[in-house]
Amino acid sequence: MVAGLLTTPPANAAVPDPARDNAVHPLSEAYDAPLLVTIDELTPGEVPERGPVVVSGTVINRDVETWTGISLYPFINAGDCPGCPVPLTTPAELVEAAETDPTDLVGNRIVEVSDSVDSLAPGEVAPYSIRVPRSLLPVTTPGVYWFGVHALGASETTADDQFADGRARTFLPYIPRGEGGVRGEVDAVIVVPLRYPIRHLQRGTLARVDEWEEAFQPTGELGGPLAFGAAAVGQPVTWLVDPAVPDAARLLRRGNLPRDLGPSASDEEEPADDESPSDEPSDQPDQTDEEAEPVSDASWALAAQRWLDALEVQLRGAEVLSLPYGDLDMSATPEWMPELYAAARDREGDVLSSWGTPTRPVIASPGGYLDPSALATIDDDSTLLLTDRMFPTTTFRRGPPVVGEYDDHAIAPTSYGAIRGGPGPDARLAPIAFRQRVLAEAALRMTAPGRRHPLVVVVPRTVESEGASSFWSGLNTDWLDLTSLDEATDRPASAVDPDALSYPPDQEIAELDSTVFYEVQRLISAGRSLQSVLADADAGPHGLAAEVRDEALTGASYHFRTEPTDVADRLARSRRWIERQLGRVGIDGPKGVTLSSDDGSFAVSVTNRLNRTVTVQIAADSVDDEVSVDVGEPVVLDANSRTTIVLDAHADRAGVHNVTLAVTDLDGNRLGSTVEVPIRSGQVSEVIWVILGIGGGILFLAIVLRLVRRVRRHRREVVA
Repeated sequence: MVAGLLTTPPANAAVPDPARDNAVHPLSEAYDAPLLVTIDELTPGEVPERGPVVVSGTVINRDVETWTGISLYPFINAGDCPGCPVPLTTPAELVEAAETDPTDLVGNRIVEVSDSVDSLAPGEVAPYSIRVPRSLLPVTTPGVYWFGVHALGASETTADDQFADGRARTFLPYIPRGEGGVRGEVDAVIVVPLRYPIRHLQRGTLARVDEWEEAFQPTGELGGPLAFGAAAVGQPVTWLVDPAVPDAARLLRRGNLPRDLGPSASDEEEPADDESPSDEPSDQPDQTDEEAEPVSDASWALAAQRWLDALEVQLRGAEVLSLPYGDLDMSATPEWMPELYAAARDREGDVLSSWGTPTRPVIASPGGYLDPSALATIDDDSTLLLTDRMFPTTTFRRGPPVVGEYDDHAIAPTSYGAIRGGPGPDARLAPIAFRQRVLAEAALRMTAPGRRHPLVVVVPRTVESEGASSFWSGLNTDWLDLTSLDEATDRPASAVDPDALSYPPDQEIAELDSTVFYEVQRLISAGRSLQSVLADADAGPHGLAAEVRDEALTGASYHFRTEPTDVADRLARSRRWIERQLGRVGIDGPKGVTLSSDDGSFAVSVTNRLNRTVTVQIAADSVDDEVSVDVGEPVVLDANSRTTIVLDAHADRAGVHNVTLAVTDLDGNRLGSTVEVPIRSGQVSEVIWVILGIGGGILFLAIVLRLVRRVRRHRREVVA
């Protein structure tokens, strides 16, 4: 039935873990066969109409005994195969098949062709190659078949019997063409992500540079996907890029310098950064903001340079999907700090901008999930890449839409099954295993009735890059059209109601919490204050405040869902470092001020212990609003200097009024240093006049008395 053809796995199934899936099939740890067989080449990647299928790889002796007389036979679940499973015809069947035990019977050996290895000592590896004529592949109906290789041999303790001592399995699709066959083609989009956790130390340098160097290697989390996509050699590749990643690589290439606070007043040597700095203010001279010398010849700097050079070549002319800067957790951001998305989206990235790389805005979590409640808050036209597991069969009976639409957003369902890779027991994401899973998923779309769904595959970031050319070359079938996301979604869209989407509780629990966004907000605010205060700091769109904002954005990333406390602490350490710099601009005032009238003035001193010129303001706050202080114009202080400022005060009522004086940035945000000044005010002018009046009266009376006495004395002298 139609519903079954497009059924997706249940939403509460295990979330794929690329780090785990990069190794071997989860069942492989319990798979203890003495011989390990790999499939390194499979040509073609489908059952052809004519011509042979050639399979080759290696057989490895992982036993402690020598194995001899090893025969390798291909197998397939077609023809006379009692107990074998039928060909797979739905995505749900494919998912179930990929999880089967490697020892299950899934195919019948083709004994007419084989290869052999005479002897294998413990740990020894030998190649094999088998050519299977089309006539030995009794495949007639479309679908996905089991195909693989069995290894049979003997050791000192194991007899030569008919049981497989080693096996490799994969999927092999069959799409009949020509008259009576399946017509048309299915669009396939291979999306290669370049995303990585970005951690900063307190002064803005990148942490864990050794891990970055490892990530840039061809087998690393950044170098691996880049090498994998580069192996396409002319075939369409869609790149999914966090713009913050190439910017971080450029920072490493340039020596991983700390934040640029502008020119300093001296060339004092700067101490090394500390992963666990003290958060207490220091009385030591200001040296923590000095620039370090570039370390452009370090191995991690050279690795970053090579990676950037390769990336620039690959992005040239390719489709590039741009994530919000820093790879924001877009399920949590709209709830805790909705304005952060606009800042992240407006930030295109310096490296991508300098290369002139056209980008298409997208939102895509590593697992493909997005909280449906967040959709209404995303007010742009970004494309949403959502895992097909968000489209439950209870509301999407025919499966996910070919292309979805919500508001101004195109919705492209991505394949959960494809990123699970092959069925094992060998590595799931080895190039052939991964390729065959992609082809199998595409083949089932070819044979499904109704509108043909494009296959959108977001490559796991831990995909194996060695031998990746085999992945791309095997996609050249005449029924699969490798194309771009833009072309695959350029078709009539179906409206999607967010309430109909599935969002498992474990995904909601995993979202970043409010603590992280609280620290993000505080760090951004501290960065703005620092830029406002430092007179010579770059105040442009890529200046100091923007640099701190970028660091904050990278802290709100999906990557830190498993370590929210750690990232919140890192953000807090950076903020406290900035606050310590701001705290080195202080203010001192008198212990008390007595006004000689309603108005008066007093002096305060402002001190700059930073090694850079600063511009600050003075703010005055009175609890009872009965006294006001004119704080004057902004104050400019040279590095390591002090100045005295005379402030005018005005009292409306007699009494003692406590006024708090603080230094602030130009936006009025306090920098941390304050002083409380008691200002005493009475109607002192009246008191003075009363005193003067009384004194004048006393003086007048004294004069009158003296005159009277003189007159009396004079009269007595005349009479005498």
